[in-house]
Amino acid sequence: MSTLPTAIITRASIGIGATYTERLAHRGHSLVLVARDKDCLEALAKRLSVEAMVTIDVIQADLIQ
Repeated sequence: MSTLPTAIITRASIGIGATYTERLAHRGHSLVLVARDKDCLEALAKRLSVEAMVTIDVIQADLIQ
């Protein structure tokens, strides 16, 4: 049994980051999600962890500064 690598996704709650988040979760990757909106990240993580049965960690951060 192979283990897929963990993916770190920035701006995970919107745009292309959200698209990658969905796709990688459904492919079975564990995720570390980074974005400014913690509430949105936590809701996304909760939904995807149930749907895709993957581990998702959330980090609230503004990487621009």
